[in-house]
Amino acid sequence: MLHARISCKDMGNDPGCLWPKQQKKTKIIQPEYYTGKWELLPSIILHDIYSLLSEKDRINASSTCRTWRQNLYHPRFWKEVTFKIYPDNLNRARFFTTTVGRIVTHAVIKLNSLSVNCMNEFMLLLQQLKRNDNLLSLILEPAFSHMELPTKYVDAKDKEMPVAQHIMNICARRPLQRLSLGMNEDLLQHVPQYLHILAKTRPEKVTTLGLASVKDDPASYYILSYDGILLMPFSNLQILSTDYDALSDTFLHSLRAAQNLERLVIHVHGIWEEHCGTTEEAWRDFTEIHPNCGVRVSLIHAYDEVIDPNPPFLKRNMRLTHFRALFCENINIRLLDLLSRYYEKTLRSFMWIDSLNNQRIAWNLSASLRRNLYPDGPDPDPLIILAWLCSELEEITFMGYKYAEEDLVAIARLRTDTLKKLEIANVDILYSRSRSVNARKEISKILGKPWQPVPNSQLHPVILDPVEGDSDEFISPYLLSDLR
Repeated sequence: MLHARISCKDMGNDPGCLWPKQQKKTKIIQPEYYTGKWELLPSIILHDIYSLLSEKDRINASSTCRTWRQNLYHPRFWKEVTFKIYPDNLNRARFFTTTVGRIVTHAVIKLNSLSVNCMNEFMLLLQQLKRNDNLLSLILEPAFSHMELPTKYVDAKDKEMPVAQHIMNICARRPLQRLSLGMNEDLLQHVPQYLHILAKTRPEKVTTLGLASVKDDPASYYILSYDGILLMPFSNLQILSTDYDALSDTFLHSLRAAQNLERLVIHVHGIWEEHCGTTEEAWRDFTEIHPNCGVRVSLIHAYDEVIDPNPPFLKRNMRLTHFRALFCENINIRLLDLLSRYYEKTLRSFMWIDSLNNQRIAWNLSASLRRNLYPDGPDPDPLIILAWLCSELEEITFMGYKYAEEDLVAIARLRTDTLKKLEIANVDILYSRSRSVNARKEISKILGKPWQPVPNSQLHPVILDPVEGDSDEFISPYLLSDLR
């Protein structure tokens, strides 16, 4: 009998094979995990990673470890910083002073200048900034127009000199582009020194100078007058603020080289008898040289100047865009008439604010009192005329004087195409008995958003009662915004 040997190989894939083919085992590769030390990443790589993240994500990522935290404080990530120094955040203020005070590029400092503790932190911050080689702008925004220095900084001869000296050192260290002294009249006594120093450190780089003040005592103050010739080196100046005390024809002429000037801000507190003022000819030349330069005039506690029937601070040839009368305790209807006639093509913002009161002066815009006070003057409501003639008017803020609801609606109707802001205290509105007049509904429709008069709960204390608040605290945000 023949026996044949048959192998699985000979049978191919025959499932009947008695000796099945052994399956090849697959090797399982275990995943490898990188266990390197993230804290050893080079700084240049960390900076590249941070540059791809938002500010919030950068801060979150910096909590990885100490190295990542340290690399967060690089000048490229702290170009613009607003330092806030208030009594309730002194520890946070100190942290920012020590970490970014010497690396920030553009510094804005907001502070309570009446708090000795805040002023102490402010002085420490200035000490850091004067060692900063990156700083290009220094903008002071104190809540008040004067400062209370700690005792250790007070000099019997000049109590503000320590602050002024720090600022001079900052100006001298490297060329600044923007400098604002926060409307502090003590610091502004040294304007000539600041300008001399800035003129020696590439003055063509300077674009903003905030040299206007707010007086601590409007009845008695040091006149901040300086020679306008000091401004001639600043050929690239774009925004300048100054007190009216320094303004003259020579001052305006000194700005001829500043071809890019966009805004001239003027603060009027009072006008001394020897002041030479400005002429229409000087303003005409100024406007021809700077056709796009808007002029902003603010009367601040100017009790006598506000009632002048021929105010010297208003010239027909100036290109007035913003006018404010702040706590001057009166209203001048003839001045309103001048605004309508002189600046019908340029005026964009009008603000007249006084504290609320029920005295006779608060009713000066009522029709009957207007006729008694100005028998030969314009009978139509001056604010309605203002809204009618000033075709660019965008903002109206009016507080401290009674005003009829129907006239408020008339203003909104006249400026339907341009009006963006209309503010008046609810308590000042003389509401109409007619059902056909509904200011809230109609003005909301014109503005394209809900509108209502300002309730007492939202008014600053100094608006409700002049002895209950500090007017500096209220007006500072408006005045400081002129430099932005």
